[in-house]
Amino acid sequence: MLIVIAYILVVMIWTTTPLAIVWSGETDWFYGVAARIAIGAIFILPLLAFFSTRPFSFKWRALRVYFYAALPILGGMTTMYWAAQYMSSGWVAIMFALTPVVTGVFAYLLLPDCQLGPRHLIAVFVSVIGLVVVFVPNLETQLVTIQIVAIMMAFISVCFHALGTVMVKRCGTQLPALHVAIGALWVTVIGHFLIAPQTLFTVPDLMPREMYAIGYAAIVGSVIGFVLYFYLVRHVSAMKVALIPVIPPVFALLIGHYLNNEELTVTTWIGTGLVVSGLLLFEWRSKPNEESVSS
Repeated sequence: MLIVIAYILVVMIWTTTPLAIVWSGETDWFYGVAARIAIGAIFILPLLAFFSTRPFSFKWRALRVYFYAALPILGGMTTMYWAAQYMSSGWVAIMFALTPVVTGVFAYLLLPDCQLGPRHLIAVFVSVIGLVVVFVPNLETQLVTIQIVAIMMAFISVCFHALGTVMVKRCGTQLPALHVAIGALWVTVIGHFLIAPQTLFTVPDLMPREMYAIGYAAIVGSVIGFVLYFYLVRHVSAMKVALIPVIPPVFALLIGHYLNNEELTVTTWIGTGLVVSGLLLFEWRSKPNEESVSS
């Protein structure tokens, strides 16, 4: 039951996070992501005293897990925040929906007993066609070059996210999810500080909704979301965790439309349908014992 509740909460959080990403990076995208992670890293520490019975580990095996767990945040979240300057929140959600496919490829390469068959290849093709249908007709003429770069950066973000998920699973860690989340957040804080030391000490002039978005993304998205996410990574297969992004795109599109005046076109809905259909086909098994990348 706890796994089901965690799964539902993560889906709800990931449905609303794309808009928070877009809003929190309107003035300064790097400050938006760095402040979000730093606030989350600070607020998550008291949970260690209240909910953890094991001491926080600084052994090499644990540090390696923290580093891999930071890949979706330091690598994935940072690149997605940059891309979100030129993409709608719905587009961000659709790109994140590719995570199961990319995770499947990494799982095939890095995890034992993972296979990719013809069905998976067809699913990848359907999903790619869906992305083309979503993006190509809706690119803005004056921003087409930078938007294409943003889409590429968003895909790199998905690769970081998928690789981190698989590598944490590959380590077979028995570390508590809370410890993994804390380690990942603080590795990311250190990484952001090394990239731009002055960022967190120079607060830009933010609009109210940017501050609210950063706070929401930090507390709900980073603290609650990451703890639940790594809890799922520990207790279910990597591919079942990666299937989470399949659900939010439709709802994220509607939220972006009503709260951020994002345009919804016919091609966007058709493309999103193709992407989701491809991802469902990717995970579908005709026989209970059929082996796939979700094994």
